[in-house]
Amino acid sequence: MITGHSLATRLRSLAARVPFDLAVRPGLDASAFPVPVPVPVPVPPTERELLHHLGGFSVPPVEVRLAGHPRQRSNPALPDLRQVVSDDGGGGLTWVDIAPDGTWGQVLMQYREGGLYVQAPSLAAWLDRLITTAEDLVDEVGFEDGVQPYADEFWDALHPDGPQLPLHPAPLLRTADTDPTLAALARHVPDNALLADLRDAAPGSHARFDRACGPHRLRRAADAPVFAAVPWDWQHDRPR
Repeated sequence: MITGHSLATRLRSLAARVPFDLAVRPGLDASAFPVPVPVPVPVPPTERELLHHLGGFSVPPVEVRLAGHPRQRSNPALPDLRQVVSDDGGGGLTWVDIAPDGTWGQVLMQYREGGLYVQAPSLAAWLDRLITTAEDLVDEVGFEDGVQPYADEFWDALHPDGPQLPLHPAPLLRTADTDPTLAALARHVPDNALLADLRDAAPGSHARFDRACGPHRLRRAADAPVFAAVPWDWQHDRPR
């Protein structure tokens, strides 16, 4: 079982094997809940245990902060209810999909260009993959040529290959025989919006909204990780 205690223990062991500072951050004590982000969010027991033992770490250029990431509000295109956990150093933000009922779900990444990418099914699974990758690379890459080859390999491992998810025009989903979740979201977005269904999507799956509709704002379905990209005029902060 993946726990905050086991992940923190592995990070401390890894810190002794790499020639740079992993900057392992301490976890939060009980008085810090709900998580101190600009919009406090409820924390379920599993995630609470993770945050109690581990506040974050870094493998340059990737910085993971599990509580109060400085870029929490830096991308207004994201849905309002989320928890930003990582800045990959290249303009991409990684965040936890938090449902309106407080359920913490998939870990998603938005590319700098605006595409949506599935990182992992849960925060614990994502952290386990990152730490496992960092551990394996110590032996595979080494540091004979400095730190950069290690950092490059770690960067590449953040984005496993996966399928491109289909994008559905909103008007085509407003029919009686459409999945109710898709249909409900389609009825609440403009005709030029595109929808992608991330339910049960494997890590590496991606919805390249940016390529299909350019600048956009994301809208999330109320009851599932189904997202709509609404083409957006950011200069005037309104739909296009």
